[in-house]
Amino acid sequence: MSTDVENWKNLPEGHLARSTTLPWYHESIGDKLKPSFRKLLEDWSGIAPDDVIPHIYRVREEAWKVFPWPCVGEFWFIQQGLLRHPDYSRILERLTATTPTPRFLDLGTCLGQDVRTLAHDGAPLSGLYGADVFAGFKDAGYSLFKDSDRLGPSHFITGDIFSDVDDLAKSRGTWDIIHIAMFLHLFAQPEQEAAGRNMMKLLKATPGSTIIGTQTGSLHAGELKLQPPFCNPGEDKTIYRQSKESLKDFFVTAAAAVGLKVNVWAEYDEDEAKRRAEGRKEKGEEWEKKERTFVGQDERWILFRVDVI
Repeated sequence: MSTDVENWKNLPEGHLARSTTLPWYHESIGDKLKPSFRKLLEDWSGIAPDDVIPHIYRVREEAWKVFPWPCVGEFWFIQQGLLRHPDYSRILERLTATTPTPRFLDLGTCLGQDVRTLAHDGAPLSGLYGADVFAGFKDAGYSLFKDSDRLGPSHFITGDIFSDVDDLAKSRGTWDIIHIAMFLHLFAQPEQEAAGRNMMKLLKATPGSTIIGTQTGSLHAGELKLQPPFCNPGEDKTIYRQSKESLKDFFVTAAAAVGLKVNVWAEYDEDEAKRRAEGRKEKGEEWEKKERTFVGQDERWILFRVDVI
């Protein structure tokens, strides 16, 4: 299947998407630095309290050069998405209390912030892994967390979810828990379906194997036409926006395609939607457009869990 991954890897240095004048390249961290992430950098990484914010800015520049994802420009990489998931405590307990230690994969790990969150909270390092299509994010993660002596390179896999031959593909059937955050919305529907099947292949085909995560979506599933710089001028390009209902069907279908049966739970993060609605009311519609890549009253984050049965 032809995907966008090779185009991403070959994004020219002067491409508009790399510009620091784009609205999602935020000049200020604002309120995104939460006490839990500050504590992670101070305790786990040994960053001095006065240097935490300058340190984040410096690493953001490094990560932006690897690839200019809006989540990098918007400082979402310090938001600890897994920690916000309602199943976080259950996953942490499973990792810390089960023998042998379950294998956990953070798919689309970016700077590995969720791997480090679990490690800081006591999960055994031997079971924690991240995977990303951009190898440079591994080094940016080491710059951010100062822990290459504790989480060596073998804990971070460079791989493409669409490949059948790379190191990620070679790990199929070995993972007990997979976490994905803000990943599927990058693709059109056929690519999402291929990615879903390959995610299922990564899981151990045993009851209890789990995928959890958070996905940006909409109350109404459907295609969204992209505009530059998310595509080239004149290019007809769409991505698919899932609803909670369509996401349930998506995972059931993906599992069935590889011979698995699953239970799927999915709900909207209404607290996040409420905060955005309050922001629009207080600051106006333009505020959200400056803060977010996807905006509007129908926009939702979808929390989900997929359990093999």
